[in-house]
Amino acid sequence: MIRVYKLTRRHMDENEKMPKELKDIKLFSTCVGHGVGTIDFSQKLLDIKDEEYDRIVASGGEYVKFKLGNLSKYFEVEIFREHAVRLISELCECELKKELENLREGYLVLRKDF
Repeated sequence: MIRVYKLTRRHMDENEKMPKELKDIKLFSTCVGHGVGTIDFSQKLLDIKDEEYDRIVASGGEYVKFKLGNLSKYFEVEIFREHAVRLISELCECELKKELENLREGYLVLRKDF
């Protein structure tokens, strides 16, 4: 089963006693992905059966095969808006395509569930 999640909001813990310089470092660290003091709120959008996902990848174009095909290798794929734009034109009609078309902010995460 493939589970599709969307980052819906991001929250950073606040410490009023922390000096501004340290707050700036903390903010920078979270922006570059170190996860210092962040909590991501993700919402599950879809469940896609393995057979359906394989059909979507097989019927897609070269970029679909590259981007979505990596799920079997890494078990998780992140799709940002710039990826969605490229994927939409190469995807067959499916629920995943609809979610990509509606992606205006944040990003999607596809996870392989065992």
